[in-house]
Amino acid sequence: MDRRTLAGGLGGLALVVAAVVALRTGDAPGTLKREIADGVEVVASQEPAKPANPRTRALDVDALQVAWNGSASAYEVRWNGNVQLVPTPEVELPGLDPDAETSVEVRAVSATGRRSEPLLISATPEDLYDDRWDDQLVGQVDRFDGPEALDPRKWRVQAEPECLGLRPFGQGRRIDVDCPTAAFQSNTPVRFGMPAADGATGRAVVSVAGAVESSHVRLTLLPDPWQYLEETDAQPKGSVSLDVTTQGTRIIADPDLPRTGRQITLGDSQTTGLVAGVRHRWEMRVLPDAVVALRDGVVVAYEPVAITERLVHPRIRIDGGGFLDAFGVGGVPERVVPTEVIPLERDVELPQDAVAAKLVSSVPGRQVTVSELPLTTGKVAAAQQARLVVIRKPESRPQALPRLSDRPGGMKIGAPRLHVVHEDGTKPPQPLPRKGRVLVTAEVNAIGHRGIELELDGKRIAALPTDEQGSAVPGRHEFWLDTAALGVGSSARLKLGVLPADGGEAVIAETVFALG
Repeated sequence: MDRRTLAGGLGGLALVVAAVVALRTGDAPGTLKREIADGVEVVASQEPAKPANPRTRALDVDALQVAWNGSASAYEVRWNGNVQLVPTPEVELPGLDPDAETSVEVRAVSATGRRSEPLLISATPEDLYDDRWDDQLVGQVDRFDGPEALDPRKWRVQAEPECLGLRPFGQGRRIDVDCPTAAFQSNTPVRFGMPAADGATGRAVVSVAGAVESSHVRLTLLPDPWQYLEETDAQPKGSVSLDVTTQGTRIIADPDLPRTGRQITLGDSQTTGLVAGVRHRWEMRVLPDAVVALRDGVVVAYEPVAITERLVHPRIRIDGGGFLDAFGVGGVPERVVPTEVIPLERDVELPQDAVAAKLVSSVPGRQVTVSELPLTTGKVAAAQQARLVVIRKPESRPQALPRLSDRPGGMKIGAPRLHVVHEDGTKPPQPLPRKGRVLVTAEVNAIGHRGIELELDGKRIAALPTDEQGSAVPGRHEFWLDTAALGVGSSARLKLGVLPADGGEAVIAETVFALG
């Protein structure tokens, strides 16, 4: 019996083991054979349609952003001899020759790996790049592109130690956030001044990219003394936030801020939210009677409120992963205020290079109390719900921030998922009716696999190749199960195996459902 016969006879586990053995002997894994058991119907997927309506822009002089319309599982992008698979109808191509025209081919890819006809796009980065985007900013733009990109004089970070790293981006790198939540508090305040030509009294600009579908970015302007407190889900008193998800962008304001009734026309933008792996530039523009959100220079949201404070402190929060590229502010120029915030979990000695010190305590009802401490205080006693704020000399480096280590590039992927629903709409944990069919949806959130297998109570009932015309992509696969024909008992266990192209160990998802 050869390896393929053994794999077919023993199911998914044997298939993976056989593939590993084949690799060890120098052979590539064999092509997965399509097999569908009686009582199982594969929901046919449409052939991938050719992408349409191409659009290009440049956030840097050596990078192109290419977008198009389409609804495929993923897309294959080819340019300058490179090939990249992307999960959304948009891609950013860094490290290009600014003066050279770049030709791009985009093909839609189905969940089974089939390719559409190519959409052809050509553009020159320098022709699209707007080198005046930062004319309204003051001071130096922070570019998060190196191991010491987070200057402890300018930033305070609230994140797990291993949360941050550097991922490749063209010829450079960008901060990669790979944890549930990370907050970046700027030590450079924004002071509102006289309205500029666009009416803004101040602004904050952040360039970020999403990592996965659940990525979430929030840029908040905090009045004193909220910048000294930890990031929470509550909207601080007097604050305004630019809130961005993959679904879109909005402005969230403290409901106690004065409403003005100002109306602003939104721009024409096909997408307004985060995109995985593609940077966009968001501006939070503060007018005397409104706060406006712009994405790549296009107005996408606003809130008709008036910020009552003249000095605010920007904070960036990233949930669910993302890439932090650059940050800048506009308004009246302000100096960096090197600040260290120390939770008073134990007694703390006041640093000798402090130029000011404060005791900040939070109390219920969105209230914060602040008391100045004499520099001769010496030791500050531990206190619950209190933090010691130390303002240091301009040349001081308040505390060490994480040194950012390099991480590999590539698209971030998630675990596979299984969903079950009866044709009458009943879903687990409710028992599903015995009569009728059950729809099983397998979500594959990975690239580079060669197929999937579906098992029911330990027996393989479906095997589908996913690399028919090239590398496989994330996608959805649907199956109708006739539970009576399959001989399912009072409960059933479904197991999805995603088989890597290199013959490695399958990635597994499982679910259990009951039949009533």
